[in-house]
Amino acid sequence: MNAPNAKTMAAARIQAPVVAENIIADIRGSSPVAHYNGYGSCPLTVERGKIVLAEFGYGGVLLPSFPKALIDGTKPSRAAWFLKEKILPPIYWKGMLKGREWLAKPEHIIVK
Repeated sequence: MNAPNAKTMAAARIQAPVVAENIIADIRGSSPVAHYNGYGSCPLTVERGKIVLAEFGYGGVLLPSFPKALIDGTKPSRAAWFLKEKILPPIYWKGMLKGREWLAKPEHIIVK
């Protein structure tokens, strides 16, 4: 995609629907209908059993996917470690990579 952001699976899962919708719009002769906000996610290991799940967009703007009460992306937590180690791998391998993505919805361009 050549976007100036983190090259992660988290970024790719947000980029793919944007690209797909814009290709469909182009085939139909329309202008792009969706844009990518630079979302990326980097699990930063701070110690065994704790990570900071950093989720951000362009310019370092925080773009958390989870409620702060569950996972605070600014602090290390065991919940984030558990999510990265046990929950996300099967979601990626058995769901997202097989085209079963229900959470990544592209942001649509607002025409003024």
